[in-house]
Amino acid sequence: MNNKFLGLIWGVLGLFLCNSSAWADVGSSGAAPSGKRFAFRIRGEVRTLDWNKAYTQGEGNLLTNLMEGLVAVNSQNEVEPALASSWDISLDRKVYTFKLRRDVKWSDGVPLKAQDFVFSWKRLLSPMTAAPYAYFLFDVEGAEDYNKGKLQDSSQLGIKALDDWTLEVRLKQPVAHWIFLPAFWVTFPLRQDVIEKYGNAWETPGRMVVLGPYFIESHDVDSKWVLRANRSYYGIRGNVDEITAWIVKEDPQALSLYEAGQIDFLADLSTKDTKNLRSRPELKAFPQLKTVYLGFSTDKYPVSNVHFRRAIAMAINKNRIREVLFSDFQPASSFVPPGMLGHSTSQGLPFDVIQAKQELKASGVDLSPGFALDYIYPDWDKSEAVAQWIQSDLKENLKLDLKLQKFENKAFRSQLDMQASSLFEASWTADYPDPDTFVSLFLGTSGNSHISWKNPQFDESVQKARQTRARVEREQLYFQLQNVLLNDEAVLVPLYYEPNLALIKPRVKTIELNSLGYLYLRRLNVGT
Repeated sequence: MNNKFLGLIWGVLGLFLCNSSAWADVGSSGAAPSGKRFAFRIRGEVRTLDWNKAYTQGEGNLLTNLMEGLVAVNSQNEVEPALASSWDISLDRKVYTFKLRRDVKWSDGVPLKAQDFVFSWKRLLSPMTAAPYAYFLFDVEGAEDYNKGKLQDSSQLGIKALDDWTLEVRLKQPVAHWIFLPAFWVTFPLRQDVIEKYGNAWETPGRMVVLGPYFIESHDVDSKWVLRANRSYYGIRGNVDEITAWIVKEDPQALSLYEAGQIDFLADLSTKDTKNLRSRPELKAFPQLKTVYLGFSTDKYPVSNVHFRRAIAMAINKNRIREVLFSDFQPASSFVPPGMLGHSTSQGLPFDVIQAKQELKASGVDLSPGFALDYIYPDWDKSEAVAQWIQSDLKENLKLDLKLQKFENKAFRSQLDMQASSLFEASWTADYPDPDTFVSLFLGTSGNSHISWKNPQFDESVQKARQTRARVEREQLYFQLQNVLLNDEAVLVPLYYEPNLALIKPRVKTIELNSLGYLYLRRLNVGT
């Protein structure tokens, strides 16, 4: 079966913001590069720009403008060509053959080759890399065994360069959503000679080579990243030559920089900001496939007790979310957000104080005076408001005390990695527009799950859903999987669905923030 996707032509299409699109086009564009500048904010210092190892949105907003993958996901959540001009899928849907563009060069002038993908993907899977997203490629022949050290010979993996411009990928079974995966940053190609020359320092300015519309010119730790236009970029680029990503942890400071004209685009606004800014015309809402949730470290007592987890879930009144966040954020039911296969308004445990108290009694947990459950969250305005809301509900409805602890984002991520707390706030934004990205987060092999929970039967059902083609049957499987997570095992509590609220300066004519949270700046155009 031939599945060559010709894609859509990117450009200035006059698309709308807010409810129907992730594009902003507020004027004309198409100007040639003219030395113009643009600035946006990231919340904290990134942990790494090694795209095999990166896993946070802050890193992603840099990487998606430094690099590209075989394919891309456009604003309609469709796959289109990127570094691959076309591809074929075999009749059994297990072999993907990608044809690379022949006009692509790295920023140092070296042509892109299929071997760069082979090297990157094998490095991603290597147990020595310890990549959180290694499981992303576990559907490839031999990939999981190689990652776990059971397969030593990487030549046995289903990843081969047939020639300089042809990459073959062999899967161990057909996967319904697999074509989306090569759009994600962990699968971007990587040069073996650069890694061998610089070692772990390859990702620093002056050493990193890229394929995207921009490259890193400089980095001031805890201050800013400066990106410069890549003149070797094969594609069409907007009229901005220099981009500054300011590292601003505090929301009031970021807003002050925006008001002073030092920041042109300020996304992921805090609750206090949105309350005061809702009447301003430059405030835009970008659709986002994102769910904020309460997670349990299920190996810690007493949240190791399923009845105790259910009690907590049923004692939280999610309908308070609009009151708490002063916004139109929607209370969450299913873990899969609206706009995706598998979303439901009738999943999850209901708010029921009487039933919550019965579950608490069934747990046998003694909430004696002085007992308090630890709860961690990132040092952000929204997260603090949510933590205080949950603390209030559990105190009122269960007489359960929470000990709240907030951490700077980088430290918070370390706390999650160590699974240091019984309760935590987290969020998940889709890596690709398919419900698998939400349920596979909790596979036993996932490097991004922080709930200390594994279930072989759940893992088998995820694999079954991946291989199912019929839409109705597939959706039923995702309902069943979420029922395990939210009801039977209650390992997490979906709290709310979050759009991406942003302030955009009038001088910004074209910008794209898609529903996956990717800030694409290759088509960025600004006025004076």
